[in-house]
Amino acid sequence: MIIEKHEDHSFKSCSGHSYIRKNWLGSIVFPFSALLQQSEFSGQIDVLERAQIFKKNCKALFPERRITTTVFNDEGIQILVTRYIKALNPPQQLLDIFLHDSNATLDLVARFVSLIPIMPDTLDENDGFDIWMTSERCISLAIGNKEEHAILLCNFFLYFGKKALVLLGTSMLEGHVAYVLTPETDEYLLWNPLTGQCHKQFDPFCPLQSVDCLFDGENVWFNIQQNNSPRAVYFDYSKESFWKQLLPKNYQGTKAQSIQVAGFPIQMPYTDVQSVIDAVYQTGIHSSEFPQTEFALAVYIHPYANNILSVWVYLASLARYQ
Repeated sequence: MIIEKHEDHSFKSCSGHSYIRKNWLGSIVFPFSALLQQSEFSGQIDVLERAQIFKKNCKALFPERRITTTVFNDEGIQILVTRYIKALNPPQQLLDIFLHDSNATLDLVARFVSLIPIMPDTLDENDGFDIWMTSERCISLAIGNKEEHAILLCNFFLYFGKKALVLLGTSMLEGHVAYVLTPETDEYLLWNPLTGQCHKQFDPFCPLQSVDCLFDGENVWFNIQQNNSPRAVYFDYSKESFWKQLLPKNYQGTKAQSIQVAGFPIQMPYTDVQSVIDAVYQTGIHSSEFPQTEFALAVYIHPYANNILSVWVYLASLARYQ
């Protein structure tokens, strides 16, 4: 590296001199494992590029309609919105109610989600820099934006075996909104995760004004029907003449895994150690298909009078995907 160059006046005639010295600036190391994963990374990049092209084409058809295909997670990594969708168990108190009245449980789950404080949107979704937290992170921080509320409610519904999708649209009262759509036997229900209210598709008092986009854990659908009012929309997203889908049927690209974490608390009276162990095994949280799954467990015992003990067991499992 040349570090200095000047004229030397010690001689009668001026001449230029260059002084050369070797300085260590650093190095770059490429792990061999990273080279082996290049094909997987390339597959993910292909999907993200496809998502961007899909969004651009949808905006060309209906510029005013909302369409979100990718966002950034809380680690700054760009991922498909489909990766936020996965069945997630709600608090144990709601699970206990489900054994007696499944319909009442769904209403209570929606009410529970609506109690989580709303975080105002600070960025315009059209600038391509939306940041979404996972459902577990949303619960942990006890705050979330509109989309995170809808994703959490959708994931809770999936746990109970309901078919559910996140709906992006607009409301005459709230502007941009995210609802949860659940197909029923002969109708569709629209759930507002910020209020806990449920509306039938043809309810004239439903504040939802437009239906622009749907997504679940498998795909993203953009509404290409001329009338996007919820009372006029044909919700059968399998019809390609009504809904434009991001990933075609039988798509052979990289299967993106969910980024959620599974976890929940168990509260029970203490009788003996074996009863606590049995309760943990009955959750099935240990039955993971992936050998790289990590687990976390914490136990708290609260004493009461006359040697009455309340046991809290906190369980969590995490499977990281590259």
